[in-house]
Amino acid sequence: MHIVSDLDRMIGLEVYSTATEGVKGRIRRSSNNSRSDGHYDHFMVEEVIDVDGRISISKVRDNRHRYPLFILRKEGIDTIHALKELESKYGLRLNALGLKDANASTLQYVTSDRVLGVRRRKRENIGSEKGDGDGEGGGEGGRGMGIKEVDEDEEEEKELSTRHCSLKFVGYLDRMLRKRDLIGNRFTITIEIDPSDHEYLEKIKSVIMEVRARRVGNFYGYQRFGSIRPVTHLVGKAITKRRFREAVDTFLTYIGEYEDEQSRNVRLMLRDGLSEESIEHIPYHMDLERDLVESMIKSSDPIRALRRLPISVRRLFVEAYQAYIFNRTLSIAIREGYDISTPSMGDICFSVDVNNKVGDICRFDGSRSKDGLVPAIPLVGFAFKPIGRFGTIVERVMEEEEICSKDFYIKEMQEVSVEGGFRPSPLLLLYNTFEILSNNGGIRVRFALPKGSYATVLLREVIKPAQPTLVGF
Repeated sequence: MHIVSDLDRMIGLEVYSTATEGVKGRIRRSSNNSRSDGHYDHFMVEEVIDVDGRISISKVRDNRHRYPLFILRKEGIDTIHALKELESKYGLRLNALGLKDANASTLQYVTSDRVLGVRRRKRENIGSEKGDGDGEGGGEGGRGMGIKEVDEDEEEEKELSTRHCSLKFVGYLDRMLRKRDLIGNRFTITIEIDPSDHEYLEKIKSVIMEVRARRVGNFYGYQRFGSIRPVTHLVGKAITKRRFREAVDTFLTYIGEYEDEQSRNVRLMLRDGLSEESIEHIPYHMDLERDLVESMIKSSDPIRALRRLPISVRRLFVEAYQAYIFNRTLSIAIREGYDISTPSMGDICFSVDVNNKVGDICRFDGSRSKDGLVPAIPLVGFAFKPIGRFGTIVERVMEEEEICSKDFYIKEMQEVSVEGGFRPSPLLLLYNTFEILSNNGGIRVRFALPKGSYATVLLREVIKPAQPTLVGF
């Protein structure tokens, strides 16, 4: 059995799904830390959407087609900060279907509920008031020309850009895109191979065979928690237990093993207390920390401080804790020999088509074929019920965590409450395709996964890293 890393255990990844020896290699990555080589095309992500006639698009805005659709390309910035950057420069409030990591080159669809416009200042000539004889009006009774500045939204269909991203106009939709329109993500990733590993192709093919057989667990990946600083689920746990000051302190002062020196020093400083002076030492890239500190200094109210953060970030905390419980549940199931590929009587299941597109949910009662069904694991939430064989494992984990389902209805911050739900237990390969392409110094792999699944989970099975952060995870 392969030994998992300390980081893996911290986020609930307690096992591997495959017995294949890991490839000697690393994901070629770029980031804002010491691993950066200045290029982001080594890890590329592109959203796959399927509106299937449910939506109409037009190049011209009319009474029906009112919602502009864009393709957002970004590098070195996460989706939340990319949207903030675009809003700051162009006044555009955009909605994304999913959140993408900063450490990649990503293409994703975004929509807006307003017309594409760049706010400009327009100089407009107007007639002046009657002159007093000596002014610029031109003498008694004359009418001169003055200058007035007015705001105007000018519709533009060209590419907009900021430091980290660009926005390309596609057309106008007859409705906003919805999360159900997103099928998944297509990945193109470079893996650097150690020259001493002469069997890497066989190892990769062996893992992909297991994925196609639906025997690899559909874990939440490192990005959900943070590989540099795995803290989101710890903040979420504190919120769930109503320890709001602990949630603030954890987010501000928890130090990741591989954080840069500047960030580490800031967190050490904040452990000594929050002050106006400390704000001056918080760098630009720690904007969320700055918002928390400013709010805590003003009110000392941790709930108010947490609400200074974007709603997507606040929800991410509790959802990350939910994901941690899922990972632990799936780890136990695999370790104890549960079949995660085929439904058993009483299981909640998802239907999947020949391309592994995930469809409706149902309960397997033996009245229909198991073909086209995959087992689902319950996601804990305030509506959680221990259904099926996996539900009993979730209960075991919740007991160890000393929580119950009602804890996920957070009366003090209702907007971050989570109801629960279900998630496919096996990792599914969208369209059942996995390409291996040659590349200088390594290989490039290309594949697609359903929305919510992580490429790093598949690559973790391929490489089986002893220190994930140091090899690009």
